[in-house]
Amino acid sequence: MDKLRCMSIIEEGGEKCINMAHLAIVGSHAVNGVARIHSEIIKETIFKNFYDLDPEKFQNKTNGITPRRWMVLCNPELADAIAERIGDEWITDLSQLRKIEKFAEVPSFVQKVQQVKNPRYSPGNETHLGMNLDSK
Repeated sequence: MDKLRCMSIIEEGGEKCINMAHLAIVGSHAVNGVARIHSEIIKETIFKNFYDLDPEKFQNKTNGITPRRWMVLCNPELADAIAERIGDEWITDLSQLRKIEKFAEVPSFVQKVQQVKNPRYSPGNETHLGMNLDSK
């Protein structure tokens, strides 16, 4: 009975109120922790009783953006500069970026990277954030 009380949608304390987190779990077909560590915390501590009752409901789907996807979409010129040196396999395998290390001292590559390092974003930051970001 104590476990049932802990999982109740209605708070069993003094004033009766709805526990929105419990309602969301009961009313949803899936619970997503977003990051693996959050999923583990949810399953092992915060909502352990619910997890024990219906473990298949608890999932982990990261909804973030990968660094390689961010670079390809936000700075295609930098992505192209990298691909010119090491190919485009890094776009699907981030570990491939290690290959770029050998070009860190190559003046033509360093100059190209300096040219494409998002200087166009600095004016917008100055306007909207009240600060100037030096892209050098």
